[in-house]
Amino acid sequence: MTDTNLIPFNEEERIENLKKYKILYTKSEPIFDQLAAIAATTLNAPLAMINFVDRAKVWTKANQNGDSGMEHDRQVSLCSLAILNDKVTVFEDLEKEFPRVVNPMTAGEYGFRFYAAAPIITNEGFNVGSVCVVDKTSRSFSEEDQRKLERVANMVTNEMNKRVTKRSPLIKKLGVLV
Repeated sequence: MTDTNLIPFNEEERIENLKKYKILYTKSEPIFDQLAAIAATTLNAPLAMINFVDRAKVWTKANQNGDSGMEHDRQVSLCSLAILNDKVTVFEDLEKEFPRVVNPMTAGEYGFRFYAAAPIITNEGFNVGSVCVVDKTSRSFSEEDQRKLERVANMVTNEMNKRVTKRSPLIKKLGVLV
C-alpha cells in the first residue's frame, strides 16, 4: 500500500466536509461509544471502532470500551482503504490477503486477522471515516453482517448530523457564517 492509492479523488472536498462536523480530535461522547458497543455486540467482535480519516492520520472517535483519541498514520490504517468504497470492506483473513505487507495492525502487538468496515458517508456523499470490527482470528462475514455494520455506520452519520443541526440555530441567531 502506498499513499497515492489511499487518497480518494475528491480528497480536498472530503476533508472540508469532515471539518464541517467538528468531530475530529474531540473528547469522548457516550453515544459514539454506545454505537461502537452495538457493533461489537451485534457482530460478536472483540473490538469495534468508529474512526475518522484526516489528511495524514486515522483518528479513533470511539470504541466499545469508551476509549478514544488513538491515532495511526493513514498509510498503515485499513480504514484508509475502507473509505475508498461505498460498501462494506471485508478482509476475512488479513494474513492471506496481505501476506507480504508488514503492518502494525496485522503484525506485532495488534495481530489482527479479520477486518470489516462500513464507510461513514455524510449527507453530501463523502466517505469521512468508518465503523470497523476486528478480530485476532480469521472469520467469515455474511451479507447480513455487512448490512448490520452499514446500519451502525448510518447511525453514526445521523449523530453527526445532529451536531450540525444543534449548531445551526445558534449560528443563525448570531449571524455567524460557517
